[in-house]
Order: sequence, then structure tokens, then C-alpha cells
Amino acid sequence: MYINFGPQLGSIASRKSLILIVTSVASIGYIAYQRLNKAPTASDIASKALPAMAVELAKASAGFVLIAGDSHAASLRLPCATVNVAVNGLKARDVRRHLSNLPFPIEPVAVLLIAGTNDLRRKHRPLDGIEMWATEMRQAIGNFRRVVVTAVPPIGASQIAAFDPDGVQIYSHRLETMCSEIGCTYIDPWKSARAKPFGKAKDGFLVDDVHLADYGPAARELAPLLCPQATAAARKR
Repeated sequence: MYINFGPQLGSIASRKSLILIVTSVASIGYIAYQRLNKAPTASDIASKALPAMAVELAKASAGFVLIAGDSHAASLRLPCATVNVAVNGLKARDVRRHLSNLPFPIEPVAVLLIAGTNDLRRKHRPLDGIEMWATEMRQAIGNFRRVVVTAVPPIGASQIAAFDPDGVQIYSHRLETMCSEIGCTYIDPWKSARAKPFGKAKDGFLVDDVHLADYGPAARELAPLLCPQATAAARKR
């Protein structure tokens, strides 16, 4: 950008004015640069993934299981037909919005919903926001006939400064109570990774003190609920 300040500045006051103007322009430019170059949020990523997810839902056949939620959900592999629409970093509000933006030509036979870890970041004041979180989860669950929700997975020692391990049990208990009221199914497939107290993980079970090193045990725990035919067939072999 070219700014013409005249043939000469003529005074110290003019020089100071020029410095202020140039500084302001530089600041505005830096802010604009930051906004244009900031990392995409989880919601941004979910929005961009909508077209591809819509294609997968259009191709799904009757009897498929929908997997939705955060990075824990995204990491799960079940032994039956699934469409996974989970996105790393989503909070309960984001999950509810994401699901409302997706088309469902065929209703899934069941939905696996996992959310809560990202809501439990201390910067979100999770214990103050539990009612809003519960409302978002209830609305997301209410969009489908059959929903399986999991307890919130445990947190490792190095992440306790960032996540609230006490909230893991509080949020999980709230989900369990909610399912007894509205008819969803609550399960804790993360038991093998839990230490005492409930919200903390055993050493060696998490790769980054947030995500499990192996999601296989959790998938095997969930399979009888979500993939009964595949589970029964596997047992006969």
C-alpha cells in the first residue's frame, strides 16, 4: 500500500503523526494476517468434511451404525458396517450442530456417541458448564431412535493441568442418569484404562495422556451392543 504524506513533514508533530499512522496500519495488517492464517477450528474441519461425509451416508445400506463425536470416536473401528462422522476436537455443542447438518437418507440402526473430553478443558470452566453440556448431549441423542453413549475416557497425569479429571466422573455420571431418563444406552468401555480415581488413567494406557494407545479393547466392549450379528458370528468360529 502507498500512502502520500506530502512533500515534507515539516515538524516533529508531523513526524509523530506519521509514526502513529504507520504503526496503526502495521497493526491492522498484522491482525488481518493472523485472522487469515489462523489454524482451522474443529468446527471448521467438520464443516469442510460435510460433503465427503454426505457421500458416505448416501452410499450406506440399511443396518449401518453411525459413529459420532470427538477423536475417541474417530479412532474406533467396529466389526460391522459403519459410517464414522466423528471429528477431532469437537465439543458436545459442535457434535450436535455437526449431526444436524448431515443428511440421513437411511436412518442408522444405532448411533455411537462419544463426547465430553474437549468440554472438560479447564479453560472452558467445565463444572460451571455442565448443564449446558447436558442439554447439548440430550438434544444430540434425541435425534435418533437408538443411541449408545460412552463414559468420558480418563485423563493422563501430564494433561491434568489442561483437563479436569474430576469432571470425567461428574460428566459420565450425568450421562448415565440421562440415559436412564430418556432411553439411551450408557456404557463405560474404558474401564481397563482407568486408575483410581475414576477420571485418571493408568500409566502406559494413553499415548499422549489423552488418547488411548489401543482402542481395540473398547471396540470389543462396544461390539455386542452395536454389532450383535458380527459378534455372534465371530464367537461361532
